[in-house]
Amino acid sequence: MDRPAHSNPFRTARLHALRFRYPDGDSENALLRRLAAAGGRGAIVGPHGSGKTTLCLELAARFRRDGLRVRAVRLGDSPELCGPRSLSAWLQDAGPDTAVIVDGAGRLGPLGWWRLWRGSRGAARVLVTAHRRCAFPAVLRTETSAPLLAELCARLGEPLAPEASARLLAECGGDVRAALRHLYDGWAALRP
Repeated sequence: MDRPAHSNPFRTARLHALRFRYPDGDSENALLRRLAAAGGRGAIVGPHGSGKTTLCLELAARFRRDGLRVRAVRLGDSPELCGPRSLSAWLQDAGPDTAVIVDGAGRLGPLGWWRLWRGSRGAARVLVTAHRRCAFPAVLRTETSAPLLAELCARLGEPLAPEASARLLAECGGDVRAALRHLYDGWAALRP
């Protein structure tokens, strides 16, 4: 029997409603203090599927509440900004009332990093994401784990046993987002 997509607990709308889970002892305010201490420029560094994009969306909302204009881009969705002059043009009006967020900045080459650094120097905040160390100081390192996947599943109302969580995360190369997609695809088969 086919199950309707709107009843799937792992559907996109429910996943997008999940909030980023900070590592124990950390918080949004602590992250913002580290960003300020780094001169308003920082990187969120972590592997695929560890929550970097979710966190960028939440921080964009926070920056707006703080009265800043937000210029945000996900380079995977906008590869044209990796081009020679596009990033500079995109940053042209980034001033002291602007927060710049570049998700996927690891796609930039050396010239792209230079253009980002130079073009955003007047912005109040600049936050980037990358999979490894980059030109901006790391203000947060994200990680994935089987307990995190199990916690997210529990938040969605579909508890996952620890051993199943560990096995699935390993099958998905440590990518929590891919594991949740896998659960979406397999959900109908799991239900009686």
